[in-house]
Amino acid sequence: MKKMQNLAVILLTVLLVVIAGCSSGKPPKEALQAAMTKMAEADSYTVKMSFGLDELELTPDAAMQEDAAAAAAMIGMLKDATITVDAIYQKDPLRTDMNVEIVIPGDMEMKLTVPMIMTEETLYVKVPQIPMLPLPETVTGKFIKIDLKELAEQQGGATLDIAAQQKLGKELGAVLLKHFDEKTYFSEPKAADAGLPEELKADQIIAFEINESNYAKTVETVINQVLPELIDVLLANEESMKSLQLEKADIEKMKSELETNKADIVDVLKNNVKVNTMKVTCAIQDGYLVYEEGQVNVEATDKESGQKMKLGLHFDVSYAEIGKAPKFENEIPTDAITLDQLTQLFQAPVGM
Repeated sequence: MKKMQNLAVILLTVLLVVIAGCSSGKPPKEALQAAMTKMAEADSYTVKMSFGLDELELTPDAAMQEDAAAAAAMIGMLKDATITVDAIYQKDPLRTDMNVEIVIPGDMEMKLTVPMIMTEETLYVKVPQIPMLPLPETVTGKFIKIDLKELAEQQGGATLDIAAQQKLGKELGAVLLKHFDEKTYFSEPKAADAGLPEELKADQIIAFEINESNYAKTVETVINQVLPELIDVLLANEESMKSLQLEKADIEKMKSELETNKADIVDVLKNNVKVNTMKVTCAIQDGYLVYEEGQVNVEATDKESGQKMKLGLHFDVSYAEIGKAPKFENEIPTDAITLDQLTQLFQAPVGM
């Protein structure tokens, strides 16, 4: 009997070790916040993102009827559009390389691929070949060099501080998660039900969902708790406000107006907006947030003007090669043209 007890203890210990290795063991909200923090602190990773517009309907009000045809054509062109991003990130020295691809389907399908390289002080953007918009050969295929510090000064903002923005993002994320009740909004679906890529082996899967059943409570939470605290976080980060080109006086005015008009805002959101689906599913592996996918489907009505809007979209983000030495495909361009040079090329007479 004693041998059986010892064997049982050993088996239980092994089982607990296996479980500890396959799960963070933390409640969903705590696990998600920890994974987001750990991801923000990663030294490097690759990321693939895709964004798709599934539904877009806009019923114009009476004042916009004459522009209805043009609006319908634009909406028809944008519907089913997709954006994909492949990127490589390195914290020190700071560098992010990405390829952004935009596809607008239809009879005249348009596809644009825009490579970019961003360092701490400079952004390089490769000029794509744009259908129906012929560009000079001296420009097409060249990288444009943008001085981020100079650009920020021209726009009255501070130089982009990635570390400060990451810190701000972490604080804002903590505020968002803090006020949403775990039992109401969070769940841990099984891998088979979560719709994750087959090759992804997650330690923990977490879903966050806003739907018709909890939408009214969500409005109350956001307006009465989340937004006021988010504003306070912004007010406490003056450097971040500068880099985001936000004035402290404007934020304080926003805070005052929110406090004054809370009841009206809550009423409008509850009665004029309908959330059919707003769901994000996240996968955690080795403590990192390695995958996110989401769907959004909302409707809004302006009862005074009669204008209506329907919006449906989906997205997914996957991270890999976390902490590994990044393999950048492109060298930093040595023959890039500046914005001033680009302007001069477009202003030059044809044939020169």
